[in-house]
Amino acid sequence: MNSLLTIASMVMRTVERHPDREALVSDGRRWTYLDWNRRINQVANVLAALGIRSYDRVAIFIHSGEAAATAFLACQKLGAIAVPVNFRLSAGELAHILGDSGARALFYGADLSAVALRATVRDDGLLKIQVGGASDTGSIETLHDFDTLISAASAEEPDAHVRPEMISALVYTSGTTGRAKGVIHTHENDVAIAMNCALEYQLGADDRALHIAPLYHVGGMQAYFTPHLFVGAANIIAPRYSAAGTLATIAAERITSLFAVPTQIQEMLFHPDFRAYDTSSLQMITTGGAAIPSATMERVMAEFSPRLYNGYGMTEASLTLLLNPRDALSRLGSCGKSTLISRTRIVVNDPARDVRPDECVAAGEVGQLIVQGPQMTPGYWNNAIESAKRLRHGWLYTGDLFKSDDEGYHYFQGRADDMIVSGGENIYPREVEEVLHTCPGVREAAVIGLPDDKWGSVISAFIVRSDDTLTKDRIDAYCKGSQQMAAFKRPKRFYFVDRLPTNPSGKVMKRELAALATEITPS
Repeated sequence: MNSLLTIASMVMRTVERHPDREALVSDGRRWTYLDWNRRINQVANVLAALGIRSYDRVAIFIHSGEAAATAFLACQKLGAIAVPVNFRLSAGELAHILGDSGARALFYGADLSAVALRATVRDDGLLKIQVGGASDTGSIETLHDFDTLISAASAEEPDAHVRPEMISALVYTSGTTGRAKGVIHTHENDVAIAMNCALEYQLGADDRALHIAPLYHVGGMQAYFTPHLFVGAANIIAPRYSAAGTLATIAAERITSLFAVPTQIQEMLFHPDFRAYDTSSLQMITTGGAAIPSATMERVMAEFSPRLYNGYGMTEASLTLLLNPRDALSRLGSCGKSTLISRTRIVVNDPARDVRPDECVAAGEVGQLIVQGPQMTPGYWNNAIESAKRLRHGWLYTGDLFKSDDEGYHYFQGRADDMIVSGGENIYPREVEEVLHTCPGVREAAVIGLPDDKWGSVISAFIVRSDDTLTKDRIDAYCKGSQQMAAFKRPKRFYFVDRLPTNPSGKVMKRELAALATEITPS
């Protein structure tokens, strides 16, 4: 028997209400909620038979698809802790996560077997379950084949008692600020995220969601997949993202709901065959992680989807801020206001002391965003120092810089670590990027500070062009004429690139930009 505030009970309630509705489309197969639940139970019972119990960690190193979703939910039914892993990681990075989490079992895709087996060469006791492909189960004692195990397993509900306060998942950060840390999610956290997103996005059982975001990421699983599962919607998983492939799937499956990062939205919208695809079924796109130029937003809402949500969240507290579609064009650059379950404040940013939650900055001033709510992580796995640093006075200190306007709309200014000090002045990259995004011919822009003997740091802009004739001089002239940018904030160096390096949540990897600057010559 499971409490109502667990992922397992959420699945069961959906099965009871919508047993015959289409639940999942993946890998060329279709499942109803009743059929898929049986398969989830089979995997859970297999894990139990192999000795996995409550609190045991189970790593999932699989490309997005049915097996990744099923394995994740099977862990929830057992009370085991799912550890979804980025399938792009190296063997060394995977080994770190397996060791740090203390994983007892590992699901891995056949196409990732070389990486998985290199990462586990010293972990002879680790249960290994290969998904897809032919596996030589006789060569390694602890290696099992996914489909073979399931075929003989019981589809009955597992005999486990799962409570809301139990850990549901360890979600490892993407490592943009150092080595990946395991963020703890409880069942209560994840149910709160699912309910919050379902309500904010106005989801229903008739929705058909296309999943192109990786399921190892909070934005892909907790903040998008489980909300649709919660309401009984259909979930269509794309094995790989491409602009043309996504447009084709939207048309073929009559998709109503899509989560995509800004780069993906622009790739689809500017695809030469965009108008050849029937995307009229699409009612909602939710995005975040980077700014979208105003002209692009207008075109998205006119030609692609009538509802465009721009949100802010993080692994530690998903979907904290959301900009409603009705405000999308009038509040350009804003992440909106606090969501239904969230409390937020913008406080003084002073890393040298313990800033209290009541030390709020005035509207228009930049400070650090702090968050409170049932979606907030209780801490970091095996990392008391980081937990104490980020979780203080009952609030999560995000490390992200924001300002708000007089009506309470929030505007992201960048990571505290990304602030540029040039000639003694503090410059926030986001305010420069917002001006660059309005420049004709600029599709995407990112700004960092690079070392400079005279200024300490020099403002450097990386530009993805929508007009190949765009030059440094034209951008500089535009910035000079802008009423939104002081002269000392104008970029001094410009780098034209084909793509900006981003992590799975669509956030630009600023450290990679700094490395890229050593390889190319500024214009």
